[in-house]
Amino acid sequence: MRFILRVAIGLACTSSALSAQGVVTGTVTDPSGRPLSGVLVLVDGTSIRTSTDRGQYRALNVPAGNRTLTFRYIGYQPTSKTVMVTDGRTATLDVKLSEAVTSLTAIEVRGQVVGQASALNQQRTASTISSVIDNELVGRLPDPNMAEALARVPGIAVLRDQGEGRFVQIRGTSPNFNGMSINGLRLATPEQNSRQLPMDIVPSDQASQIQVSKTLTPDMDADAIGGNVNIVTRTAQANQPLLNFTAAGGQNQLGGGALVNLGANAGKRFGKSQKFGAMFGGTYYRNDRASQNVEGDWCSQTRNCGVGASLTSLDAPNLFEYRDYPQVDRLRTGVNGTLDYLLSNSGKLFLRGSWNQFNDDEIRARARFRFRGGGGSRWTQVNADSGVTTGSQFDRDIRLREVMQDIYTAQLGGEHYTSDGKALDWAVGFSRATENRPGALTMGFRQSNMTLAYNFANADRPRAYVVTGSLDDPARFGFNSLANEVRDTRDEDLSAKINGSIPVQIGAFSGTIKGGLAARLKDRSNSVNVSNYTNALGANSLNATGATLMGLLTTETTGRNLFDGDYAFGRTFDPRRMRDFITANPNAFTLNSLSSQTATAGGSFAVREDVYAGYLMATLDAGALRLVPGVRVEATEVQNTGNLVRLNTAGNALAEPIRAVTASGSYVNVFPSLNATYRLGEYTNVKAAVTTALVRPQFGDMVPYVNVQAGQQTASVGNPDLKATTAINYDLMVEHYFTNVGFIAVGAFAKSLDNFIFATARARTSEDAVGPDATQIIQPVNGPTATLYGFEVAWQQNFTFLPGWLKSFGINANYTYTQSSADIPGRGRDGVNAPIPEQAPQAGNIGLFFDRGPLSLRLGGNYAGSFVSTISAVSPEADTRTKARFQVDASGSYQLRRGMKLFGEFINLSNTPLRAYVGDRPNRGGGGDDPSFEFYKPWGMLGIRIER
Repeated sequence: MRFILRVAIGLACTSSALSAQGVVTGTVTDPSGRPLSGVLVLVDGTSIRTSTDRGQYRALNVPAGNRTLTFRYIGYQPTSKTVMVTDGRTATLDVKLSEAVTSLTAIEVRGQVVGQASALNQQRTASTISSVIDNELVGRLPDPNMAEALARVPGIAVLRDQGEGRFVQIRGTSPNFNGMSINGLRLATPEQNSRQLPMDIVPSDQASQIQVSKTLTPDMDADAIGGNVNIVTRTAQANQPLLNFTAAGGQNQLGGGALVNLGANAGKRFGKSQKFGAMFGGTYYRNDRASQNVEGDWCSQTRNCGVGASLTSLDAPNLFEYRDYPQVDRLRTGVNGTLDYLLSNSGKLFLRGSWNQFNDDEIRARARFRFRGGGGSRWTQVNADSGVTTGSQFDRDIRLREVMQDIYTAQLGGEHYTSDGKALDWAVGFSRATENRPGALTMGFRQSNMTLAYNFANADRPRAYVVTGSLDDPARFGFNSLANEVRDTRDEDLSAKINGSIPVQIGAFSGTIKGGLAARLKDRSNSVNVSNYTNALGANSLNATGATLMGLLTTETTGRNLFDGDYAFGRTFDPRRMRDFITANPNAFTLNSLSSQTATAGGSFAVREDVYAGYLMATLDAGALRLVPGVRVEATEVQNTGNLVRLNTAGNALAEPIRAVTASGSYVNVFPSLNATYRLGEYTNVKAAVTTALVRPQFGDMVPYVNVQAGQQTASVGNPDLKATTAINYDLMVEHYFTNVGFIAVGAFAKSLDNFIFATARARTSEDAVGPDATQIIQPVNGPTATLYGFEVAWQQNFTFLPGWLKSFGINANYTYTQSSADIPGRGRDGVNAPIPEQAPQAGNIGLFFDRGPLSLRLGGNYAGSFVSTISAVSPEADTRTKARFQVDASGSYQLRRGMKLFGEFINLSNTPLRAYVGDRPNRGGGGDDPSFEFYKPWGMLGIRIER
């Protein structure tokens, strides 16, 4: 780092002696005084250019004398102003853009168009390949959380949970490959084992902007192979006090649960000079949902269905399940705030904070056809999509689970400028994420020696039947198991960074040299306490036995139906009676100590990970060309603690006491990069980049644990020797922007990955103390290489060139195609290439909007292509895949009067389920599909927004 500073100082000294220069700063606003971001600022007669951030700009290296600055912003005519520049001094030039492009007069530069213009101008002036969503545009979309809002961005797809977007895939990459931040502060994650951040925690209306960087610069954290999503919260603006309120309500069609959305934001600058600003916001979003699904997995009639099988013929189901979620009550609450103080040197101090919480309280009832259950089960194959088994089992269970996830952030920082163009900014931040499961109770009952049948010829209605036995007679279901899991996950990041920049003039290039230091210190722990009860009941208040308990806990007298009456689900037991019985009879069940101990130890671990970074970069302009070269260095120190679990040969006791095992290591990575932009014309850019990045191993993979449980065919082993996955990224994008607020873009990208991480399976050896049941050892390892490549196109345009009312229409469409190939040793004689898990090969959006006068309407379709969810460690036949999905949403608003509008939001109007399958089942004979899909029905709400 000392060498970097010497180079920067030398360049600064060289450049300062070249000519008399000064700095020009100021604010650019629209006619209403609203600060504009992304205004392109050019110093005529020079190669100097910069852009505004929240209305503020700063032009460096401006030659002394009378200088003309030109301000260009999509949606407005260019504006030129003259200012006197003095050597070594800062001149101030504030500009108000007032002359709108003529073609916009029909729809006015406000509302949705204002949001589009702000976002597109920031994209145009960004030094990286990026996408931006403005808060006014987010507010027009029917997207309750940040993941849903991001699903509209070119190149982004989302993974869904219970019908709602949860994890983000950027350009087809797994959510584990992407970075997430708020105001530049990296977010901790509450997920148990992975680094991916559940974006459904954060409400979409909390953002002022959403910035998606698809290429990185050296001043950004390097752990983002796919890209980085940065949520920018609101800041109080000069002469623009803000007070808005949102209230809406609705109902879910499935289950009839309520939808409630309340939100408010308030902000203002105070004092005669308005140096002090305060902005606060809060959100309450309640969604009482329900869902129903069927799930299954396949195996071979002639081979064992376990992981140890060589699955060469997936021709029979192992399991088939009906799942009913009558209660999926979700609550998102959040608050955020920013205090800032403007300094006399055009700098500022700020304090930012946010808290977001996501509560998910659900009840799941499950009916399980265990075709391969029971030691005497036998197959009678009928054809490729139907069959009969004898000696099988049928299970019923119910799970009561509440999950509470929180993310806290706090950040203190400042920006400081000198009159000769030098700048310094700094920040210290803290991010903490937690997940708490106070007790996930699952109680199960079993009926054995049954004859079961199935028919999966109809992919939309796969069915299973009880031939001998009973679907729902409680007297036939004996008590089988009770489990209670308490989980506490805690992830804490303490970070600090300092950046400095100086103006330089190097030949024909004018710009800045910037360098900085950063550190992020992570402490992570995952504590699991599992209690498994497997024996018959003891004394209890109901005098129940294992054979009578289900009947005593069942209030239904007739069975229920699912999927609009198409499926007979049968009777289940009452969740309140179940919880009350367990509470009142703590000694009625016998604890299985061995199973409880091994499950608890296997899921508990701790991670300490410290990352220290330094970088040097330049931003250099020469005519129409901008270059951003640089290098970043990151040093990582890791210490992980897990638990070692070993069973004796019989599998009925521990071979040795469970003990903690700690492993540590360190490594250094260097990340060179180059971003380039060439302006072909006023509204056309060509952007290219060659960058490097990494993804560190997932928390649950790099811990030195051995986890084995009696009765399980697989034992899992951690790998503290895992190396981080590194990547070289190549990007090219051509963008053309329309004066009537729109754009068209075409781009291509490719990524070359080393040390790709995947799960591998090996046969147990005599040295593996994993009991008699485990035949396979599963462990994550580094693979040789993987590649990913693709292209994306985007088109957004207002049809102002059409006659009459047709000019109020517009379109927003994008499509991304991605392919990947990973070298996976062991999946064939010479290895079999497989796609990267959770890599979406296709993603797209089509949106039609109408914006005229007080009325605004939007109809949108979101498409996500089929992708591999998990790679089998044994065979491609056992890979699990998520099927392609297309969902239609709609929204609209009507302005009653200035500052007040009615709105409606309607989600999943297409009633699209979530579907999955194993291997290549959809391509096999018989026309059937895998029996796995989740069903939600549409939902929506009506409300009012007030803004002052």
